[in-house]
Amino acid sequence: MIEELVINQLPAPTWNRLKMNETRLAGLELSQDSCEPRVALEGSVCLNKSKGSNCCGCSEKAQCAVHGTDFAKIAGGVGEAMSSLGEGKKLRLVADAGKSVAAVTLRYADNTSCYNQIEIEAKPGSDVTVLMTYISTAQAKGQASVQTKIDVAAGAKVKLVQVQLLGRDFLHINDVGSELGDNAAFELLQIQLGADKIYNGARTELLGESSDFKAAIGYYGRHGQTVDMNFIANHYGKKTTCEMTADGVLQGGAKKIYRGTIDFKNGSAGAIGDEKETVLLLSDDVVNQTIPLILCSEEDVQGNHGASIGKLDDELLFYLCSRGFSEQEAVDMMAKAKIDALCRKIDDEDTVQLVQRYLEGVMADGE
Repeated sequence: MIEELVINQLPAPTWNRLKMNETRLAGLELSQDSCEPRVALEGSVCLNKSKGSNCCGCSEKAQCAVHGTDFAKIAGGVGEAMSSLGEGKKLRLVADAGKSVAAVTLRYADNTSCYNQIEIEAKPGSDVTVLMTYISTAQAKGQASVQTKIDVAAGAKVKLVQVQLLGRDFLHINDVGSELGDNAAFELLQIQLGADKIYNGARTELLGESSDFKAAIGYYGRHGQTVDMNFIANHYGKKTTCEMTADGVLQGGAKKIYRGTIDFKNGSAGAIGDEKETVLLLSDDVVNQTIPLILCSEEDVQGNHGASIGKLDDELLFYLCSRGFSEQEAVDMMAKAKIDALCRKIDDEDTVQLVQRYLEGVMADGE
């Protein structure tokens, strides 16, 4: 058992009295069980090997001679504390030039404690979409930790879709780290719906000139859930761009913390960074905390941040109720609309239907 884990730390601390600089977790279990990923591949992406070669058989701890990427040096948004979880079950995806799709499903049994590490190498000229789904039965409990690291080479594109549909008593830690080369693009799309405690972090290093990072996060916090997030975009290259958006719903005693940092490093002239969060509060007993942060060591840059936080409009609620909807049905409709908007960015109908069925089940059970 781990006595204490310090995660989701702000790069530049704010007032301690706000209790938002980091999150401290106590009593976490070390990984004791194995969650075997189910993988489906299309196009020019493969497992643990380069096109036309056998599996490299690398130790995963040092730089791989075949793949050329030292994933150990890529930092994630949750932080260095992920190493305290021990050795996770590893899976490496390598995408060669051309379009490809990889679907990775992690299905968790009840009363399990699992740690998976996913590595994605996108070679020059590649365009890969990785669909990751975390699922269990509705009443299952356990600890599901996942770390995903991405190396996006010059001119490559990666779209990572992560959908979390775990049982309501799970603790979930989701860590993402990426590095981008010249003219590389990384799009991160996350939907967080299940679990009881959610700790989510992503960190992107925009190293190459004109590299681009986009993140869109959707969540639906209810029945006392905790949603704790830390997103960091570090601009190093010239004319780099990032856009981070979080759009969520809170009700039923849920608690949410969103930390969003854009850091313009020295030498990132011409860089542009935007972050925005929208939160819909559907009950008075929720806790909503947001801390957008822009750091700057370069003059010729443009950074923007904003947050929109509000309750369901009384006139809209009255209108919906006058059209035959109950108040709960109207609330569910607004919450579902938030997630549906994010689903439209997923280019996979099976994944979209999985999310919609989960939402329908949640609302039918009155959660």
